[in-house]
Amino acid sequence: MKKMIFIFVLCFSFGTLMAQEAVTLKNAGNDALKVKDFAKALENFEKAMAVWGTGAPDYAMIYNSAVCAFQIKDYGKAVKYFDQTIAGNYKPEDSFFNKAMVLKLQKNNKEYVKILNEGIVKFPDNPKFKAELSKYYVVEGSVRYNNGATLVKGAVDKLNSKKYKDTKDPAYKVDIEKAKKEFSAAIPSMEKALELNPADATAKTIKDNCEKQLKTL
Repeated sequence: MKKMIFIFVLCFSFGTLMAQEAVTLKNAGNDALKVKDFAKALENFEKAMAVWGTGAPDYAMIYNSAVCAFQIKDYGKAVKYFDQTIAGNYKPEDSFFNKAMVLKLQKNNKEYVKILNEGIVKFPDNPKFKAELSKYYVVEGSVRYNNGATLVKGAVDKLNSKKYKDTKDPAYKVDIEKAKKEFSAAIPSMEKALELNPADATAKTIKDNCEKQLKTL
């Protein structure tokens, strides 16, 4: 019996020490965060999490870990910790949006768009999800539109310099068909942008220009 009590006391004491260490490390992380030493803050937060034990997760610390990882461009860790705060429903709107921003920087466009769409559904009163996704589609469509405009300009320049005989020249027709494909591909992106933000003048202008080009070429 005495042996069991001794083991219990020993385990309790060890657990208490671990908890105290975790709090000390967390506080050190908070101190580093205050002076924007994000690498040091993350190091201390991760050490704290490693000895945190079986208690309830400290989602504020986990969220701060994600922010620190984002700041030092450790995007893998940022996604991991934002996933944890999302799972814990801690600052869900910010966690979702910030995760999307990390995915954008990773050029993981498929997951980036997916998270933004989830955010639109989950947080319909938060305008930043729609605004961000709308900008994405405008940029995506603008690239296709600019590609088309460049192809048309190149074809016309070659026509003027006599590299192409006339508008019936097979090479000229190939360039124009490529341009038309780009203009056609740009329109759905602009339509998606306008669905999210009907007041987007840039999306409307580019969509109109694409349609005019397709009718003219």
